[in-house]
Amino acid sequence: MRSQGHLQALVRRCQSGEQAAFEELFRQFQPRLRYYIRRLGAAGNHTEDVLQDVWIKVVSKIASLRDRRAFVAWLYTIARREAYNTANIEDPLLQMTTEGMELVPDDHEPVFSDEDSIRIHAALERLKPLHREILTLCFLEDLSHSQIAEILGIRAGTVKSRVYYAKQSLRKELERDDG
Repeated sequence: MRSQGHLQALVRRCQSGEQAAFEELFRQFQPRLRYYIRRLGAAGNHTEDVLQDVWIKVVSKIASLRDRRAFVAWLYTIARREAYNTANIEDPLLQMTTEGMELVPDDHEPVFSDEDSIRIHAALERLKPLHREILTLCFLEDLSHSQIAEILGIRAGTVKSRVYYAKQSLRKELERDDG
């Protein structure tokens, strides 16, 4: 992925209607959005339908995006909304309760090698949708907690606690594979 400045310039060009800029945005984000939408639970044709709806919204509404720095969060917010509307996926945030959840600091970040990639993706598939989504946004899409908060419509502090619990779930799945 190119620099934030390049992305902002690309968004500006899109806002002025430049077709080549839209094509470049599409090339950069289409594979990432496909992966994200699949992790939300869309399958097969639903994924492609969602992607089509996302890009239609982007093309029709990008001119109204005031803060070009917010493009990535804006794009993923659209993708998330379309996935839950188009593919009839149930939004895990609506089901989530915080009962019994306490945030415990995690001073020991796991380090995964390239060889663990297949195991991690398989374990991700077995996670609850909420955990899968937050880990995808945080670690695979490398979005900041504030960007994720904007996409999910929650506070950044809540993102931090959800990342913690999602990482715990992923660890359990990986340990289950090892055991």
